[in-house]
Amino acid sequence: MSRYLRLLALFVALLGAALAGFNAFIDPYGTFDPPKISGVNELPLGFNHRPLLAKSLAVSELRPATVILGNSRAEAAYDPQHPAIALQPAYNLAIGGAGSSMLRRYFLEALATGGLRQVILALDLTMFDPAANVPDANLDTVLLTDAAGKPAGDARQWRRLAFSLLSGTAGSDSWWSMTHQGKPVAVYSRAGLRDEAYDIAQVTREGGPKQASLRVESSFLAGTLRDVGSEKFRASYAATLAALQEMIDLSARHGIQLKLIINPIHARQNYALAAAGLWPMNENWKRDLVTATQRSLRPELVSLWDFSGVSSCTAENLPAVANAAVTMRWYRESSHFRRVLGNRVLDQVFGRTNDDDSDGACPGLGQRLEPATLAAALAAQRAALRDWIETHAADAGEIQDLAKQFGRTRSGQ
Repeated sequence: MSRYLRLLALFVALLGAALAGFNAFIDPYGTFDPPKISGVNELPLGFNHRPLLAKSLAVSELRPATVILGNSRAEAAYDPQHPAIALQPAYNLAIGGAGSSMLRRYFLEALATGGLRQVILALDLTMFDPAANVPDANLDTVLLTDAAGKPAGDARQWRRLAFSLLSGTAGSDSWWSMTHQGKPVAVYSRAGLRDEAYDIAQVTREGGPKQASLRVESSFLAGTLRDVGSEKFRASYAATLAALQEMIDLSARHGIQLKLIINPIHARQNYALAAAGLWPMNENWKRDLVTATQRSLRPELVSLWDFSGVSSCTAENLPAVANAAVTMRWYRESSHFRRVLGNRVLDQVFGRTNDDDSDGACPGLGQRLEPATLAAALAAQRAALRDWIETHAADAGEIQDLAKQFGRTRSGQ
């Protein structure tokens, strides 16, 4: 029996060593940096399955000076190696579907590495929806800090390493990563930026920008930011706003430059807010953001920029339904803007003159929001949306029909 147990233990040890070697060599989360072989392990495709883990591992290894936080819009549109971002290394820590509470956890994780000097926080009103801020138990298994931002102990670091090397889940991710190297899947750079090529191709597969836009607009109107007058919603909104205030305060205490960016949402998305009766809330949210920045202990370190209004680029016309293969210049569809527009946003936020304007300028794209400019900015955005509605009756009619379909009318809010 003892000989049998020794053989069994040896077999288990060899199996574990083989699994660890396989996972380390394929490196699906991009953390071990093995020799790269084209078609085998050149791309860390485990990001597709476990971005929470992959990005936390990257932050621990890189100890970035700059992080970009946000949801799927920021994940593919804001390049951490943009020429205006001088504080390097920089990492795109945005995660698809992230709400304000998740961004807070990843902000604390990056802060704990000790190298953080600048944060670019990309915001949308949808990130303050209660559904986007449901606590995620997975964070306590992948992050090295607890909910208060304190180191959770060496045991968690060893557990995370063991998962990456010895778990069957990691083995499955390694196998998927190895067998999908040459297939059309999303690819992430070493700086955390999601390549937009896969997502643009996905839009084509969905029938083109018009069909994809109708899908995302339907999804928004079906279930996002509903019951905003309820006590439950108000409590959740207050909690997420408090999480943002905490990030602002911690940035001030640690001397971190904080740039808050309200993303450049498409004019159709702007009108979806209005058609659903959410425009007053949208404006109040911006007032709350201005108030939060003004409460900073070091206001010179924080700035708030709003690119969400209707402008020449955010009002880009969608191609007709029949033109499924047409790619838009500034947007993939009405919910996600492209990197070329993200570059324009970063140029403006950092005061960089873009000498190469081959893609075209975006007049009226955005502005800095401060107490002295807020009222005029909101009035201008209302006027710009009214002008867009008058000149885009067909687009406005489609949004109105969707709002009625999902019971999202002004009178219903």
